[in-house]
Amino acid sequence: MKNERMLKEAPVWKLLCSMSLPMILIMLVQVLYNMADVFFMGRSGSYMQVAAISLAAPIFSVISAFNTLIGFGGCTAVSMALGRGDTQKGKQYASFVLWSGLASGVLVGAVILAGMKPIVSLLGANAETAGFTADYLRILAIGAPVSIASGALGNTLRADGESKGAVVAMMLGTVANIILDPILISGLGMGIRGAAYATVIGNAISFVAMVREVRKNPFFSSSLKDLKLSSWKILGYGVPMAAGTLLMSLSSVFSNRMLVAFGNDAVAAHGVAGKAGMLITMMIMGICMGVQPAVSFNYGAGDRKRVQRIVVGVGLFSVLFGTVLAAGIFLMRQGFVGAFVEDPEVVGLGVRMVTAGLIGVPLFGVYQITSVYLQGTGKVSYATVTSLLRQGIILVPVLVIMTNLFGLTGFIYSAVIADVISTGLGFCLALKWKQEQEEKKKPLPRPVAAKA
Repeated sequence: MKNERMLKEAPVWKLLCSMSLPMILIMLVQVLYNMADVFFMGRSGSYMQVAAISLAAPIFSVISAFNTLIGFGGCTAVSMALGRGDTQKGKQYASFVLWSGLASGVLVGAVILAGMKPIVSLLGANAETAGFTADYLRILAIGAPVSIASGALGNTLRADGESKGAVVAMMLGTVANIILDPILISGLGMGIRGAAYATVIGNAISFVAMVREVRKNPFFSSSLKDLKLSSWKILGYGVPMAAGTLLMSLSSVFSNRMLVAFGNDAVAAHGVAGKAGMLITMMIMGICMGVQPAVSFNYGAGDRKRVQRIVVGVGLFSVLFGTVLAAGIFLMRQGFVGAFVEDPEVVGLGVRMVTAGLIGVPLFGVYQITSVYLQGTGKVSYATVTSLLRQGIILVPVLVIMTNLFGLTGFIYSAVIADVISTGLGFCLALKWKQEQEEKKKPLPRPVAAKA
């Protein structure tokens, strides 16, 4: 394994350069995917279609939850297997990721198509946005198999510490999406349907490139011969991130339905402001998640001290990086929001939302490295709780209380309050898990010899 020495011995800064930087690029690619549709729809002047894309965002989260469940489960399991020197298991897990990704995509797409009307209603669409939302979701549902499979493979390909192939594969899809968006949306007059087609075509291109990368890697496999149904157990490692993503989807539905009461302008502004938050959080996630294979590899190899050095070093860097990035976005917040929409009311609301969202950014580095540490060391129960805290367990009650007390202003600042509480609780769980591991390593007390 060419990256084994790096995973076992490289200093933290080198791991950040070699593993986190490619992962940051992967995350930025995902942000660009999400931004492209909103940007080009916003420039077309149809704010109802921008609102419709925002309303459809929870379905993106559902699709993401599946590729996270499969992909992060695969990444953790493969890294641990390679840490133990079991390359055959790595091939079996990779094959499972590919084929289960396609199968789950078919299932998800069928459910969306069959339940379109109630789903659109549940998302909070009204008479002005329901038709646009349905058009967008219908096309996304058809492309769900390649969307889930490509995302899952992209995550799993990081398992041996080599992310370049996954970055290139995702970049190809993103470039195609960005090129196709203006052509289909405005050039051919397809509007929101053009945005959806561009996204699906981009995902299909990424999927083909991902499969090629899998076939080139000696530690992975795309063959049905290596598919073992018993590999479903690896999904347990992906539960924490997937559960958080899925709950985020439900929380988005809940918050969007609350936001509709303040008007479609508020929904559109929230969608645009969310892109700023996504840009920062995804980059921090890239930093932390990039080193997860190193955490899992060294944990599998039994080197707990190196795991601790990686977690502390990456955590400190994440906090510093997030603070600097938040300051930059704050200075450019007016121009950022104005790049997506031109309506003064929407821009004004968007700037308020961006400003509020930046307050809790420095804490996100602590929260994310905590989650990666728990998941990367296989503590699924604690990792799941940590993931669910921020995405719903804390957020939803805070949203209800703050919105009822302070209206739209309360809604805007709810996420910051939830972030502070969730980070504190997650950090406590990480310390508890560390203590539990140390207790296991302590030698048992020697029995006292009985006196004659």
